[in-house]
Amino acid sequence: MASEPTRYSAFISYSHADHACARWLHHGLETYRLPKSLVGSESPFGPVTRRLLPVFRDRDELPASGDLGGELRAALARSRYQIVLCSPNSARSHWVNEEILSFKRLHGESRTLALIVAGEPYAGDEQECFPPALRFRLAPDGSLSNVAAEPIAADIRPGKDGRRLALLKLIAGLAGVRLDALARRDAARRQRRLVLITTLSLSVAVMTMGLAVYAEMQRRVAEAQRRLAEKSLQFLVNTFQIANPATENPRTITAITILDRVSKRASGELKDEPAVSAKLLQTTGDIYFNLGLQKESERDLRASLKLTPEKGEDRARILLRLATLAYERADPKASAALVDEAEGAYDHRARYAGAVEGYVAQTRGTIAYLGAHYADAALLFGNAAKDYKKLDGDYGEEIGQALMSQARALVQLKRFNEADTLLARAVSIYIAKFGIDNVLTATAIQNRAVNDYERGDYTRAEQRVQRVVTVFHKVLEGNHPKLAATYVLLGRIRTAGGDSAGALKAFDQARTIFVALYGGRNAAVGDVDFYAAEAAARGKDVEGALRLLDQTKRIYDASYGTDDPDQVELLMMRAKVLASAGRVRDSAQVCAAALSLQAKLDPHDPGLPASRQACVSFGAGQKPW
Repeated sequence: MASEPTRYSAFISYSHADHACARWLHHGLETYRLPKSLVGSESPFGPVTRRLLPVFRDRDELPASGDLGGELRAALARSRYQIVLCSPNSARSHWVNEEILSFKRLHGESRTLALIVAGEPYAGDEQECFPPALRFRLAPDGSLSNVAAEPIAADIRPGKDGRRLALLKLIAGLAGVRLDALARRDAARRQRRLVLITTLSLSVAVMTMGLAVYAEMQRRVAEAQRRLAEKSLQFLVNTFQIANPATENPRTITAITILDRVSKRASGELKDEPAVSAKLLQTTGDIYFNLGLQKESERDLRASLKLTPEKGEDRARILLRLATLAYERADPKASAALVDEAEGAYDHRARYAGAVEGYVAQTRGTIAYLGAHYADAALLFGNAAKDYKKLDGDYGEEIGQALMSQARALVQLKRFNEADTLLARAVSIYIAKFGIDNVLTATAIQNRAVNDYERGDYTRAEQRVQRVVTVFHKVLEGNHPKLAATYVLLGRIRTAGGDSAGALKAFDQARTIFVALYGGRNAAVGDVDFYAAEAAARGKDVEGALRLLDQTKRIYDASYGTDDPDQVELLMMRAKVLASAGRVRDSAQVCAAALSLQAKLDPHDPGLPASRQACVSFGAGQKPW
């Protein structure tokens, strides 16, 4: 890594055939003023400034010698990033390739950004736009290896990012700030400029209908562009949230491999830049959390915490995420202590404080819900939604999540009408923000279906689940576990509604997906067989139901062992199936075994009285359905 102090925010490498684009980029970077709301906030490079550092652009032809000049080498060494203008011209340029190699040797692989001007990446012919040094990583000795670098690029070709969004992407990287913050502020800035122009025009000219129509059209165009930019950005942010870590899709496997690599490098190769390392590890910790990889998530979040200042928004958010992980590993005491620590880890007068307060309430609500304190959870989630609603800016996603969580708590309290009202609001928020064909929108609709199911409205529940299945088929892989879980819900709804054949069909679809993902011995497959057994029994196929329960037993024994709460549920289901067939003695024996195991696991289990009553009714010859 270069030892010289940073003088330039970026070094632009380009073929002189692309000089017009280089001039545009140079001017755009050096004249851009960052939003006042971001100035002074922390970034990987220190407090954010109003303008970027100067940008170096070679304006003269390179010398005829075979080596980069001293001035260019010095500029490369003192530049924070390198931006490569990618086109067939630059791909064939010896000097562009030499500049990339030199910069990577000085600063590593991660600080070379790409802007596609023309051509096609990895075309392998005369249309190739990536120079060799951009396509491949460096070997340990500094030479070019054959390991693909897979650069991610901004793109100003027709039909791609467009010049404005591409410029914002590069500025976000150079300044170390979030792209969505720049995009929103940029759209708002252009909106204000439009209003100012319109106002000045009206003050000096006669207002005509034509001018009013024109101003309205311009306003709508600006609003449409803002919405499009936000949707595109949010789609990129949510890519990891809907990623399928179990599929054999090579693209997903590559994404996880890259994620692991970023985590490893951030914890070992950035010791001289703790702020950068902390932010990267916080990000990888959050991604691992969204993928359900709790061990990896906690590892990276704790590593980030060691590098994060004692006071600030990032520290509070890391502590809150760790609090959720602590509760999920059955350590409520540690979880509560982490939330308390998070509340003392940020300035409650800061501009960001409102968002963190909402997150605190949401985390406390999650802990209360997991602990079966549903009334407390509903109150806390409601407070979180109110906190987010008070904030300036777009917090629609956070409000929707809080409303859905509050509704789930109310469902547990059997306050179905209140829950449905909240879920309807969440659906409306997500449709307005993301459209109908979106995972979050579909999830909110699915939660309404669960509410319908719990209160016994099976017809409406099935209608909503069918909508969810349609959306998931559009936006997810065909073997995604979210889709399988939706089929399980559909099967349970049909079972309760008396459609045993339809239920078994839905369970079979879920089972096929889970087997393809995890193999036939996975606990998820056992859960499907468990629910399918009830459907078969209700359809008068008792022997088929018992076979399914036998399959479930083998899977649960391998996955959980013989002493587990799921084994209690399995025995109770077997007792119900036997009771439904009039096999009273067999049912009573199995039910007694279930009671014995339930009491052994937890003598104070609040569900024991209900289990005893069920066994009494089965012994008296009553049928469960």
